[in-house]
Amino acid sequence: MSTLTTQAIAETLGTVQLGVLFSTFLFGILFMQWVTYFTSKFNDGWTIRGLVYWIIILDITHVAISWEYLWMYTVSNFGNAATLYAAHWQYDSGPIFIVLTAAPTQFFLINRTRRMLALQHPYLANAIFAFTCTLGFVQVFMGLFMSGSLLALDASGSATTEGYTKFVPIAVAWESVAIATDMTVMISLVATLLYRRTGFRQTDWMVYNLILVAIECAFPVTLFTIGHITGVVASPTTAIHQLFAWSQARLYSNTLFLNLNERKKLRRGHDGTGKSTFKFQELNFVTGNDRSAVRNMGGNGPQVRSCSRALGVLTLTLL
Repeated sequence: MSTLTTQAIAETLGTVQLGVLFSTFLFGILFMQWVTYFTSKFNDGWTIRGLVYWIIILDITHVAISWEYLWMYTVSNFGNAATLYAAHWQYDSGPIFIVLTAAPTQFFLINRTRRMLALQHPYLANAIFAFTCTLGFVQVFMGLFMSGSLLALDASGSATTEGYTKFVPIAVAWESVAIATDMTVMISLVATLLYRRTGFRQTDWMVYNLILVAIECAFPVTLFTIGHITGVVASPTTAIHQLFAWSQARLYSNTLFLNLNERKKLRRGHDGTGKSTFKFQELNFVTGNDRSAVRNMGGNGPQVRSCSRALGVLTLTLL
């Protein structure tokens, strides 16, 4: 076997296997998230349930395509070195699944931020929401355009990985917009939650948990997106970037379901006994100016809750 072929196996087949296997591992985690969601019996509206089923369908389809992709390399075309240099529709359709998973998740999270801010800062809330949605739609357009262009190239029947080179600027622009959208969603959500702290241990514990979830979700998504960009720029004709690309949609899905399922933890309350006096769907947050006034009135029972309502509360409904 020539040195060139050996290198192609390592940089293409090896990285494809690792990328698909890690994506499958994340799919297993997602499956447990689905079980948690449906067994928790959340009273979600049709929009949230529609989003949930949409994401599940996309994940199952994308993972099935990845398995077929790996089967094509390791079974159907085993020993065929030409396959290593050919472009394949299974991977080229990937941006479609990524953007159609990412955008709804981002819109869901930024809508939560908008609802928290809207009562006291409606213009700021709507501005952040509009800006993020604009970035999201640009991201979707660029991802669909890139995937459509790659699939059109595949339709010629003689497409090779050399053709990926001319799509590097589009890929970098698309993923850069995706990072900007993710950072806008995460920073605005964290800043809003910090602003809405109450000074009471029970509600602040809930706020800090939501902040932790936001950061934990944003970090791996951003890391894998940067890895995808780096792989595309450094070696567009190999499959190095597929180490990250196959898992991106799973990470967005995990973000959505982790946020949805976090409500089960919050429902149990701070001590995990399930006897919290706070209503799960309505968390009352007072402003920073009112926080000290409420604290000075003392106590942490019904009197304080009544005072917080009297001071002008923001009712945050966790969807």
